[in-house]
Amino acid sequence: MPTYSEPVNRRRRFPWWAKLILLVVVLYGAALYVAAHQAKVYLNAVVAPPGTGAEECAKLDFGGLPTRVSAVCQSAKFVDPVTGLDLSTGSVRTTTFVHNPTHASFSIASPVKAKLANGLTTDTNWQSLDSDIGGDLSGITYGTVTIGKIDSAITLPGAPAPLKITSDHADFNVRQNGPDLDIASRSTGSKLETGIIPVNLPGFSTRFEATLDGRGNVLSGAPIVPGEAVQGSIKRLAIDFGNNGTLAVSGPFRVAENGLLSGDFTIDVENYAALQATLSKSFPQAITVIDTATILLKSLSPDGKTGKVTLNVRDGRVQLGIIPLGTIPPL
Repeated sequence: MPTYSEPVNRRRRFPWWAKLILLVVVLYGAALYVAAHQAKVYLNAVVAPPGTGAEECAKLDFGGLPTRVSAVCQSAKFVDPVTGLDLSTGSVRTTTFVHNPTHASFSIASPVKAKLANGLTTDTNWQSLDSDIGGDLSGITYGTVTIGKIDSAITLPGAPAPLKITSDHADFNVRQNGPDLDIASRSTGSKLETGIIPVNLPGFSTRFEATLDGRGNVLSGAPIVPGEAVQGSIKRLAIDFGNNGTLAVSGPFRVAENGLLSGDFTIDVENYAALQATLSKSFPQAITVIDTATILLKSLSPDGKTGKVTLNVRDGRVQLGIIPLGTIPPL
């Protein structure tokens, strides 16, 4: 008696491993697209600081596959028609990893040259520059730059010689902190030279920490409007001469639309006797002012070594209590 078997399904099934390969290819392609997009976003953010300026990226190239994407400008130029800032750099590179496209590193080849509308120019070189930036798909939320062996020449309009600043090490950090922007920097092994007036300052280090209120979105591309009021707080702005004394400033501040500064600034001096000797030797033309400040600090010093005073600034007018000390021009 004849038997009948079930019809054979001759359609080949897609093997599971082929599906897995296809899925990996699709995911890699998507990640590669996102990484390339972010690399260009980060490159644009590095080449053109937030604002109304126009940037020029010479010969934009992409490379670095398969695990990362690098966007490279052989040179970059940024011109802000509002402020008159003209900035040019060597090659600029941002590298974004496919597995983590919201994180990147960047490098800028020196020299970096800048010219302001008032004629002030800077020319900065360095031996090494390491960096790290990151954020989300909307833009940068933090960044850090570490520079080794940096030297900068600043030429003031009409000055016969440039002001030269060198440092063995410097680093800069910015981070979005909710609606605010945190800024920090420091330098070590710094020296100051100028051909304008004789300066014999010993080597020093610097430290700066501040918060700008309501400026947290600047890193993500929010424009900086010229003439807009800026306020925040200086946590510490210090110049440290080691055994030769330390001078530090802290306090809240506000720069109004007209550029006038207001704030309450606490001046801290450590080892003011040594600092007096250091500044008097370096700036002999200001000995009278330095000696007067030292006498004031000595009268307020609890231990004969440290002193602290608070200066009140209102629309550029500086006072120590009820004693007027002078004015600060618009910033």
